Amino acid sequence: MSNQIGIKMKLKHLTLALIAVVCAISVPYNSNAQAVEEEIVVMDFVPAGKTYYYSPQPRDNWFMSMGAGMQTLFAEHKGNSQFALSLTVDFGKWFNPNWGLRLSATGGELKLQFPEVGNFLYYKNVSLAADFMWNMTNTIGGYDPYRIVSVIPYVGFASNYAFRNPLGKTLSFGISTGMRFNIRLCQYADFFVEGKVNILSDNYNGIIKSKRAEASMAILGGISFNFGGKKFGSYNPVSELFAREALNARINEMRQEENDALNENKYLQNEVASLKKQLAEKPKVIVEKESTCNTQLTSAVRFTINSSNVTDEEMINIYNIAQWLNENPDCCINVIGYADKKTGSEKYNKKLSEQRANKVINILVDKYKIDKSRLKLIANGSNSQPYPDNNNWNRVVVFKSSETK
Repeated sequence: MSNQIGIKMKLKHLTLALIAVVCAISVPYNSNAQAVEEEIVVMDFVPAGKTYYYSPQPRDNWFMSMGAGMQTLFAEHKGNSQFALSLTVDFGKWFNPNWGLRLSATGGELKLQFPEVGNFLYYKNVSLAADFMWNMTNTIGGYDPYRIVSVIPYVGFASNYAFRNPLGKTLSFGISTGMRFNIRLCQYADFFVEGKVNILSDNYNGIIKSKRAEASMAILGGISFNFGGKKFGSYNPVSELFAREALNARINEMRQEENDALNENKYLQNEVASLKKQLAEKPKVIVEKESTCNTQLTSAVRFTINSSNVTDEEMINIYNIAQWLNENPDCCINVIGYADKKTGSEKYNKKLSEQRANKVINILVDKYKIDKSRLKLIANGSNSQPYPDNNNWNRVVVFKSSETK
């Protein structure tokens, strides 16, 4: 009787041990785990890299200015220089924080005393100029969208036309140059003060008396309107490279953890086989195995800024997913595309994330012959970010396993 009780107790202990081991190995794992190839890179220094600026939208950083002031002409005259009203309007674009181009029109009245003091000549003039503008403050002090005062010298070419002159109409082509001071009122408007000089030919005022050139000078002030606001995005390719290296390092860590988990599961499977052998003649414990379709997939396909092209180094991640699908023919996956929220509009990022996910699906179907019905495209755009702490990591396509189709 005591022997029967002992046998029953031993059977009970072995059965409980078997159940415990089976429960321990029921956590899903990827059967396609690969050995990690570790690459050690030694760098003597880390370069800072150059930051590039760009307009987030084509409509950004355009401006139009309107103003008024006084102008005078340095030419053949008697007595003091005479000043008269001048009006100006311009239209241009800043291509980056340091330089831009504009077209300007300035006109008004010119007057001088000739051939003697007290005898005034009056006539009208119009100047059309194309100027290259240099934001000296941003170039020297660095880009700051909230800077109050900006100093902007410029130079260009001008066409100058004088009419209603009793000495006759004249046309002169010359150089336009000057200095402009922008005082920030808000993101969409600046107050400006500008000193402008046009170098003219000697006959501009209708009088030729041995001067090599004449010049008109204007002091102007007014309001400049910034369409879409004055703002620039930035991109540092060196920083992007190091962010990618950090992401690759994290992926390698996850693969190493996955490989360790595989080895542990193999050990536990051997333990189960040993226990089953001891219970060969005893009632079998039936344990329902969980579906491998709930496996957490760690592969990710990364992209460069504003691109849906898959680079050669990212093809290994698509290959790993194709292998997992071939080994689990009853499973499906969601192919989820993302875009980083600091670049582009919400609508544009939605389309870009769809293009990235669709590019990955096409490779799985065309190159690895995966049934397209097993692949579900999800375009999350920039509404959600899988890596909230690092914006550069969010230009990515990730995978999530799902139940059978």
